[in-house]
Order: sequence, then C-alpha cells, then structure tokens
Amino acid sequence: MRVLKILNNNYLLVEDENGREQIVMGKGLRFCNEAGKELKGGNIQKVFLLKDKKAVRDWEQMLENVPESYAEAIHLAISLADEAMPGTISEQVFITLFDHLVFALERLEKHVVLQNRLLWEVRQFYQKEFSLGMKMIHYLNQKLGVELPEEEAGNIAFHLVNAQTENPDMERTMLAVRMLKDISNIVCFTFPGKIKTDSIHYSRFVTHIQFFLQRVLEHKMLSGNDLAIFEQIVVQSPESYSCANKIGNYIKGSLEVDISREELLYLTIHISRIIM
Repeated sequence: MRVLKILNNNYLLVEDENGREQIVMGKGLRFCNEAGKELKGGNIQKVFLLKDKKAVRDWEQMLENVPESYAEAIHLAISLADEAMPGTISEQVFITLFDHLVFALERLEKHVVLQNRLLWEVRQFYQKEFSLGMKMIHYLNQKLGVELPEEEAGNIAFHLVNAQTENPDMERTMLAVRMLKDISNIVCFTFPGKIKTDSIHYSRFVTHIQFFLQRVLEHKMLSGNDLAIFEQIVVQSPESYSCANKIGNYIKGSLEVDISREELLYLTIHISRIIM
C-alpha cells in the first residue's frame, strides 16, 4: 500500500495495489509514515475500504476538520470497544462511531442535548454494550475535560448493537430495541409476579429475543419439521405456548410476518424456563 495523505496522528489515506483508496487506523501512524511512500504497518489496527469516492472524501474532510486532541481521544475511546469486543463487531462501526462522537462533542460545545428516548431500553436489555458506552464516555470526559451525558452512552450502545448484525442498519436496530421492550412487557403482563428479571433464565430469554428479532427482521427465521417435539412442548407448557402465540401475533401485527413453528417452539421453551 502507498500512503496518499496523512490525515492525523492515527489515520492515513492509502492506496492499495488495485488503486482502491482506503483509510488505515493505528496509533501514531503519522510518525513512521510519509506521503508518497510505502505504508509501514507496525502499528496498524484497522483498514477500512469505503464504498465510493464520496465516502472517502467525506471521511477525509471530517478527519481534517477535527481538532487533534479530539481525534486522539476518540481514537483511544474507540479502541476500548475493539479490545472489549474482539471479532464480534463490524469494522464499519469504527467509522460511524468516530463520526458520531465528533458531532456529539460539537453538540456539547453548542449546549445542544439530544434526548435518547430509548435510553431505558438499551440500558435494560443491552447491558454489556451500555456499560462499554459508559466506559467510553467516562474516558472522553476525563481526557477532554468535558461532560458528555449518559444519553451518549446509550447512543454508543446502539452503534455497538448495530455493528453486531450481519447487515448493519441503525433504523432496524432501534426498531428491534423497541420491539424487545414490547415482547418483555407481553411476557411480564401475561405472568404478573412470576418473572424474576435478575435471574439467569431471564437473561438467557432476553438474549434469545435479541437474536430472534434479528432473524425476523433479516428474514432468516429458523425452520424445521420436528412436529413431535413441538406437540410435546405444547402439551407440557400450554401457558407458555399461549404467551409465545401472543408474541407471534404481536410480530404479525407489527411487521406483517408470520413467525415459523420452530421459532414458536423456542419461544415457548424459553418462556417456560423463566416462569418455573
């Protein structure tokens, strides 16, 4: 790869052997590289191949306009996510998160606070991602002497949740968070006083619903023909099966999608466990 431009201390614009422009991320890359020369890759963390020339120029312009102190701190904050979730999140999140945090700091300077209306939901159902978002916010606040609010930790968590899907789509991720809350309410209202939300079974139920909604929204529901076990579970857990059907009806009403019998089976099994 050949270095085309030094964007800041940690980001370079490069060109590969096929003439494609890419962004290379790595701590202190500018100090061991020079424009026009071959890339020296000792500290490379990520390489981003952007979709078109416009995306490259937008990213280039954003990096050039960010104060160096902000760029350095954001880079290190994003590295916290990379270390905490290795191999589980799309590399694209490093671009979208950088962009988001730049504008979050700009909004803070202008005293503009955007309310995160799904903050409770993301804190409740995506605790790992929210905790990491808080860690990143605390780091930026300490490093830059600012006071980014808790809402921004929720926004970071959205980016991290979105980055774990096969085809990241922020609007779809926000829809999934809202639907997760609705499904949780369906179960809790169906079995008042019987659900322990601090139990391991409930935690596993929430994880199952997260992946269930991902499959539904990406049209990749489980399918199978083992009718014997399905009938057995229905007989053994009629109340759980009835609740699973309520969830199926909710999905049908919200998305006009019929959930598969296999998905209904696993919903019934997980519900039966949290009301034991």
